[in-house]
Amino acid sequence: MRTEYFDHLLLLMARGAPGPEAEPAERRESQDAALRRALLARKRATVVRLRDERAIDDTVLRQVQARLDIEELRLEREQLALD
Repeated sequence: MRTEYFDHLLLLMARGAPGPEAEPAERRESQDAALRRALLARKRATVVRLRDERAIDDTVLRQVQARLDIEELRLEREQLALD
């Protein structure tokens, strides 16, 4: 978590600074967000597969999905703050 905040700080500093430093920071932030969205999609698919295989029940599925929903909302909120 600390690393994420530090990276976010670097991005904000780079956005305020003119020059070539801003572009790599923005690109890295965009790539990070895309990777995190892909990871969320993978987690969602995995938890549904586990339920379908009866490794977990519907209650566990809903609990994990709720946590993933919160994580996704946080990611979207961070993205909006950067735009």
